Amino acid sequence: MRSKVFFILFFVFASNLFFSQNDDANSNNKVRFGLRLNPQPSWYASNDKNTTPSGAIFGYGFGLNVEYRFSEVASLLTGLGGDFEGGKIKYRLDPVNNFQVCYFKNDEDAFIQPKNNSAINELKKSGNTVYLLKDRKINSTFVTLPVILKLSTKDINGLKYFGLIGVEIGFRIKAQASDNFYEVRKYLSDTTFEVMSNATMKDIDIGKDGSLVPLRLGLNVGAGVEYRLAGSTSFFASVNYFNSLTNFMRSDSKYLMTNWQTIELAKGSTQMTYKMLGQNLILKAVRINIGFMF
Repeated sequence: MRSKVFFILFFVFASNLFFSQNDDANSNNKVRFGLRLNPQPSWYASNDKNTTPSGAIFGYGFGLNVEYRFSEVASLLTGLGGDFEGGKIKYRLDPVNNFQVCYFKNDEDAFIQPKNNSAINELKKSGNTVYLLKDRKINSTFVTLPVILKLSTKDINGLKYFGLIGVEIGFRIKAQASDNFYEVRKYLSDTTFEVMSNATMKDIDIGKDGSLVPLRLGLNVGAGVEYRLAGSTSFFASVNYFNSLTNFMRSDSKYLMTNWQTIELAKGSTQMTYKMLGQNLILKAVRINIGFMF
């Protein structure tokens, strides 16, 4: 909620600033300002067989456009905006090969970060709960800065057609998940547990398991049309395809575990070990942009 309020206040402030400086705009100005709104379906792709994309979510974005004209047909399009997006993923379940994704929480409902090479029995203690993960819906918020080359046709009875190609830089400010589970076990001791009835959990903060540097670089291409209303004021609409070039998550999770297996120690004793889940999530989106340039 606070991030949305921030975007709205910034949007109002910046638009007032830009428009107060641009009241006498005309079609010959090299710099134009505008507003955009972009509903967008988004989803995740992955090259990791253990994580399968399982659907898109319908998000939205908005922002300020700044267009600097090099010529009548070429210009640089940039600005500042915010995008609310995400996707759905499903985790592989293969008990025969000891593959089942899970995470632990303590009795204060905080995620437990396992120590390197520690035994899983250290996590199976009274008060801790293990969540055997089935699938996850991720919602994220990014502040975005596009740097795009815009190539337009000449004005044809008030209409211009244009193509867009460039990059987009994003800064992650929020990441949340809603999880579904195969089973939830609350440990009563090292060897006994009770199965909890609640098989879902919402609004989980997964920011600490996101990419170490909260920056995203992506490819942004599209095409659209602009219709001149009066003077330099125009209405525009475009469809853009966005493809992130960076992983949304850490390459190895800090909290998601898998590959539980028992190994033999000295003197015939055994120990159950685990591995941290490898993660590869690449965001893709189709953005439907509508707005005005002034």
